Amino acid sequence: MSRNVLFSVFLLLVLFQVSCVSQAYRPNTHFKVHDSNTVYGVDALGQPKSFKKGKIISARDVQIQWQEPEKDTAGKETGKEVDVRSFATEFVIEPDDSETFIFVQYNEEELKAGERILLLKENNKIRIVRDRSVRKNTNNK
Repeated sequence: MSRNVLFSVFLLLVLFQVSCVSQAYRPNTHFKVHDSNTVYGVDALGQPKSFKKGKIISARDVQIQWQEPEKDTAGKETGKEVDVRSFATEFVIEPDDSETFIFVQYNEEELKAGERILLLKENNKIRIVRDRSVRKNTNNK
């Protein structure tokens, strides 16, 4: 009797796992879940962005600190402020056509020293992303 109960529980767990996987993987839906903190407004669609190419000379983890209003257990602000910290990356960037500079951003793409990057510029702000362009070998004809 205990073998039947144990087998039934095991079978139930397997079926539950299969049903969870089938709900998580939906190839025919129009929405994909992305692991990114970068959000564009709808007005960014179709708008050109200027960029430069460059290289990461070095990268190191740093902390970003800011203050936010403290909230009580009911979600109301208490009038006090608390320090909040997050981790980001400090990059030393060498653009192809200008001087080297230091830049800090969240490292969503896990960029590393030595990688080629694009420096995207919009409204006096810069964001760096991996350069995914393929360089063609000019020696082959």
